[in-house]
Amino acid sequence: MEIKVTASQNRLGATTKRVLTEVGESLGLEEVVVASTIRTPESQARAMLNNIENGRLIRYRWPGQQVTDLARRLRGQRTPREEIVKAMVAEIVKLSKSGNRVSKHCVSEEEYDKCNVIDISFRTMPSDKVESFIRAMLAREEVVKVIQPITSKIVGYDKAEPALHFEINQ
Repeated sequence: MEIKVTASQNRLGATTKRVLTEVGESLGLEEVVVASTIRTPESQARAMLNNIENGRLIRYRWPGQQVTDLARRLRGQRTPREEIVKAMVAEIVKLSKSGNRVSKHCVSEEEYDKCNVIDISFRTMPSDKVESFIRAMLAREEVVKVIQPITSKIVGYDKAEPALHFEINQ
């Protein structure tokens, strides 16, 4: 079973690799594709703006909502994309300095090394394995949070999520 990382930063802790390998092998998966790991403020801003542009309204908490509101306002004013990203980055940094985290993907390397936050591409998985994958991940004590867009009776979901989001203690 291969763990394929398509994220711009390949930063997976040993525990995350072990959990993904064990779960993937138990389900007979050939690969698990990690689409996102840790993000810089710029990569976080780009991810948020891409979601907005693609009509995905992610349910962020207050700090993230401030950044997406800013992006929507600037888009409405027909501000060039790169200027929107710059403004979003500035807002992410400002919020972070005041102790308000926009996303668990966008943290210091030190924090990330304690708890990996990853997005798994469910579109690369056989459709009949996705819910089993979620169930298997939920059964792991290392997994502390799951956000996913698949309608399921076992966990809540956010239909706007473009991937399976897992937080895994290291």
